[in-house]
Amino acid sequence: MDILQLDRHNRLPKKQKGQRIETPTSFFIRYYYTDEDGKRKQKAVKLADKSDLYRSWVDVETLIAQVMDGINAQTEVLTGQQTLSEFIEGHYLPWCRANKAAPTANGYDRIWQRCWKAHVGGIALTNLQTAQVTAVLTHHAKAGLGSRSLSHIKWMLSGVYVYAISAGIVPKNPVLEAKWLVKVARPQKQTEYSLEQVLAMLRILEPLDLRAAVAVALCYFAALRPAEARGLHWADYTGSELTIKRTVWRDKVGETKTEGSAASVQVIEPLRSLLEKLRAQSAEGYILQSSTGKPLSLDSLNCRVIAPAMEKAGIVWRGYYAGRRGISSLLTDSSGNIQNATGILRHSNSGTTARHYTQPQKRSMEAAMKAIEEMATKPEETIE
Repeated sequence: MDILQLDRHNRLPKKQKGQRIETPTSFFIRYYYTDEDGKRKQKAVKLADKSDLYRSWVDVETLIAQVMDGINAQTEVLTGQQTLSEFIEGHYLPWCRANKAAPTANGYDRIWQRCWKAHVGGIALTNLQTAQVTAVLTHHAKAGLGSRSLSHIKWMLSGVYVYAISAGIVPKNPVLEAKWLVKVARPQKQTEYSLEQVLAMLRILEPLDLRAAVAVALCYFAALRPAEARGLHWADYTGSELTIKRTVWRDKVGETKTEGSAASVQVIEPLRSLLEKLRAQSAEGYILQSSTGKPLSLDSLNCRVIAPAMEKAGIVWRGYYAGRRGISSLLTDSSGNIQNATGILRHSNSGTTARHYTQPQKRSMEAAMKAIEEMATKPEETIE
C-alpha cells in the first residue's frame, strides 16, 4: 500500500449533511452508509409525517440533527420513528427504573400498560398528535376516571416527551395541550384521621400487635410515608428524633422520594412510648420487622391486623396516608402556620401541603366564626 492509499484509508470519513426529501405527506432524510460487505449504499429515513407539529423543514431540523449526528458518529440512531411502545418500554421505563423511586417507576409502568399502550403504542414518537392524546383522555373520562387520575395519566405521557426532547430525539411535545372534552366528577375530598381517631386506634392495636400501633403512630405523629416507616432502622432513632434515610418498597431498599425527604423528625408522645416498648422486644435491624428480620409488609399488617380490628371497633380505616394528612391539618390549625406542616411532611414547598394534605378544621372554624359573630353584634359605640 503506497502512501496515498494509506492516507485515504486512515482519513476520517467526511461528515454527511444528508439529502432532504419531502413528499406530500412526510419528511425524509437520505444518507450513505457502508454495509457488511464494505459497499456504500444509500438509505432514506422518515423523520415525521406532516402535521400541525411538523409543517415545514424548520420544524424537523432537530430530527435531522439527531439522525445525522448518529450517522456521523457511527452510533445507534433514535430517529423518533420508533413506536411509542418501542421507545417507552425499551428506553424510557428502564431509565425511570434506574433514576426514579421504585414506586414512581412502577406507577408509570402501570399507567402505560393500562391506559396508553393499547391506544397509541403503535404510533411513532414524531407522529403522535395532540388530538389523539385528547381522544384517549376523553375515552378514559367517559369510562369514569376523575380529574386527578386523568391528570396522572396525561403527565406520565408528557414526561415521556420531556425525556425525548431532552435527549434530542424529538423537538416538540404533543401532550401539553391535550385535554379531556367531557365533564368529569369532581375529585373526592382526601380523607384524614383526627387526633381522637388515632388515639382510639392505638388503644385497640397495641395489645393486638405492637408493630401495628407503631406503624399507625409513625404515619401520624411523625408524618412518615409508609415506605419510609418500613425503611427505619433502630440506629436511626435517638430517643427524641428519627432520621429518615431510606425507603423500602416491596422488596427494594432505595433512597427517599426526594432529597428533602431525607431529614430528621421529632418524636413525641405517644409515639415515643410505643417505640420504647417495641425496642425492648427487638433493638437491632429494622424498627418494623418480620419474624425473619426483614422489613415488615405494611400491606400484610393492614390486612391481617389493622383493618379487621378497625371494622370490629366501628372505625373507618382509610389507610396509612390518612394519618399523614391528618397531622398536617392539625399542625397547621394549631400553629396557624402551614410552613410547620410543610416542614414535618418534608415537602419542597407549601403549595403541595396546602393542596393535598391540609383541610380546614371544623372546631377552629366554628370558634373563628363565633368570634366574628360577637364582633358583629356588639353595640355600635364599642366597635373600633
